Amino acid sequence: MKTWAIVLFALFATWTLQGVPAANARGADDDIIMEEEEPSTTDPAGTPTDTPTDVGDGTDTGSTDSADPGAAVAGDDEKSLPKGDDEDARSYWSDIKVVPRKLILKQNRVELIPYMGVTLNDNLIRHIAFGGEFGYYMSDAMSIGVGGHMYTKQQTDRAYLTGLQQRVLPTLNQYLYTATLNVNYEAAYGKFAVHNKKILQWGIFLSGGLGVTGTEVIPRNAAHEPWTNMNITIQVGAGFRVFINQWLTLWGGVRNYMMQDKFENSNRTQPSADAGESNAAARFINNIVFQVGVSVFFPTSFEYTTFK
Repeated sequence: MKTWAIVLFALFATWTLQGVPAANARGADDDIIMEEEEPSTTDPAGTPTDTPTDVGDGTDTGSTDSADPGAAVAGDDEKSLPKGDDEDARSYWSDIKVVPRKLILKQNRVELIPYMGVTLNDNLIRHIAFGGEFGYYMSDAMSIGVGGHMYTKQQTDRAYLTGLQQRVLPTLNQYLYTATLNVNYEAAYGKFAVHNKKILQWGIFLSGGLGVTGTEVIPRNAAHEPWTNMNITIQVGAGFRVFINQWLTLWGGVRNYMMQDKFENSNRTQPSADAGESNAAARFINNIVFQVGVSVFFPTSFEYTTFK
């Protein structure tokens, strides 16, 4: 009986000693909660406001709810980014190019095009052309003008080898000049970026015209007299240009000068030019010329009259 009494007393004492700290702990927590949950004040209108908080330097500040949220975000960014990152960000955005307006407006402006060219579709004789074109733009896409060039002939090795290998002298004419009245139309316009550093603007144009081409017969027999022809010529072509600034472009194109030309008859025996021309053989010719050059606009500057 005494043994059971001692065991019960020991259990009761143990339970009592463990319960006191737990109660003290709960009381401490309650005290902390009560200290944090301080009563809020109200303004005369009855709207609850937060109790000012002492920041430790003798001044009171309101709740963080009334602070500028943008300032907090900016502060966080300044803490999260090392010094100098703002400059890097600005330099990154400066690399992004905004697509600009058209670099050149052409309406009511004059275009002067010096160029050079080379014939493409005759493997016996080649011609180098030097010339220019003058045009006036009635609108931003269409112009009318005149153009012309002179030719310099270069007979290729095939012209000599044909006579040696086949025992036949080829019939050849050399071009002297071409002059045409042209109409140009800019059919397409666009822009493209070069390595994300510069935006280049380009245009594709179509060309058509009517004019004359002078040719001269190259006799197979050097003792015979040559004669010249003046042929009505139809010009069709297309070209591509890249705009450099408000008054200068790089220009290139291919044009076909079509005409009915007269060649020396293969049975010619008379040395006079008149006799040779009367027996000449007619042939339709496609004289395809590749041309490159620059174009300069006058006046050299202009101003936009519309908003961006």
